[in-house]
Amino acid sequence: MMLKDRCLTFNRFIQGARAQGLYPYFRPIARSWGPEVEVNGRRLIMIGSNDYLGLSHDPRVQEAAMQAIRRWGTGPGGSRFLSGNMTLHETLEERLAEFVGKKKAVVHVTGFSTNLGAIGCLLTSQDIILVDRENHASIFEGCQASKARLVPFAHNDPKAAAEKIISSRQKNPDGVMVLITEGVFSMSGDVCPLPELVALKEDFPELLIYLDDAHGLGTLGPGGRGVAAHFGLTSKVDFIMGTFSKALASIGGFLASDEEEVLEYVRHHSRTLIFSAALPASCAATVLACLDIIESEPERLENLWRIIRKAHQGYQEIGLLTGPPTSPVLPIHIGSDLKAALLAADLLAEGIFALPAIYPAVPRGKALIRTAYMSTHQESHLDFVLEVLDRLARKHRIRAEDLGDKSRILDPAGIATRTAIDPALGIVGK
Repeated sequence: MMLKDRCLTFNRFIQGARAQGLYPYFRPIARSWGPEVEVNGRRLIMIGSNDYLGLSHDPRVQEAAMQAIRRWGTGPGGSRFLSGNMTLHETLEERLAEFVGKKKAVVHVTGFSTNLGAIGCLLTSQDIILVDRENHASIFEGCQASKARLVPFAHNDPKAAAEKIISSRQKNPDGVMVLITEGVFSMSGDVCPLPELVALKEDFPELLIYLDDAHGLGTLGPGGRGVAAHFGLTSKVDFIMGTFSKALASIGGFLASDEEEVLEYVRHHSRTLIFSAALPASCAATVLACLDIIESEPERLENLWRIIRKAHQGYQEIGLLTGPPTSPVLPIHIGSDLKAALLAADLLAEGIFALPAIYPAVPRGKALIRTAYMSTHQESHLDFVLEVLDRLARKHRIRAEDLGDKSRILDPAGIATRTAIDPALGIVGK
């Protein structure tokens, strides 16, 4: 078989979805103002961005990035291990460690490469990794790279995690054991039950907790210091991973810990750090400027939560199925992949940029529209979004009263409510 033949079926699926006007991804944004973007000559309200604090368009942040370019250039010229390490990187690591309450941090060029590189180099085939089933793909890639025994447990279920620990320890009494969870789950917006997960250390004192706080950093906890700080458990979490591509308005990632020897090992063994070009100076300077603003302007975070609460209240009044307002991510649960794609297409036509999350980004039968709000959204933005959602919810029959039994619509196995995706013909509902 030729390589292009292997790809042919998938290409037919994509072309079918495009022909039906249902393909929602890779939309070309010509310009961004933060809460609004330009797509195909139209100005849309953006409710799918992770720029939670709206800092990517703050003039002070932009100026810091431009000053860094003038001093260090547009690119690093090499990996941090060789010629690309800058004083700015080291300053950023110190600042990040202080911000999340740890002794040391190691910066990577992306959040994905942080998980891939750190998990991949720290664990071996002798070890055990317990992972929430809904963890981000970068976590699973890091686990696979490590060759450690991967043990998934039911989403946000500490009891299930405890049972997995017991059974795993019986088979492997000596290996390092790490439990990895997201702080805020990127699709559902769920916050992890960190107190209950940390409490597992009482019965299993050798257990290490690795918290991927990509979506919690800058949005939860005192001063935006994240999920561990939100629960007052920073000292109990062994590793805190964070990214810059959300509230910190840049790109990059880091791992922080009090285990300085472990982070020194990561610095010298993470393949995604050693063999990748370093984070550009403009990106590092952006993060430092964002941290300054977050610490000096707490009202920005307060405004974000005011907007989140208003959006959530509006969703409830419309009758949408959504989660509690515990994070900036407010999913609109649909169930059917087809309905989610149709709703996203109608939102775009009405002037709203929001994307559907379908399998494999979410479990089968749990398709949703992932909405996320920003501190810079205005009242007029929210009023318009809620008015459109109210009309479209009735049109597509996605309100709770239309969907009926929630347990069927949100069936994690995708058995009760399922949309078939036929790669050869496009999207076909069942």
